[in-house]
Amino acid sequence: MTPACARCRSFVVEAAALERAVPGLNILSSAYGSVRAHTGLCERHGNFVTASQRCADFQPLAAGYRLIEKCD
Repeated sequence: MTPACARCRSFVVEAAALERAVPGLNILSSAYGSVRAHTGLCERHGNFVTASQRCADFQPLAAGYRLIEKCD
């Protein structure tokens, strides 16, 4: 089974990075809000996904990256 998106290098979960990647996001809400939970942006596919989702385009994180907790 393919590892979860949370372990993929294309998965962006950091709030500041999300606000830079999605212009106007902070007008509607904030990427720092708790309602976002473990949702992140897939830079490869250009959509929002949950950390536990999986796809065939998985690319492992570079060494030294910190994973978000409870992704699976």
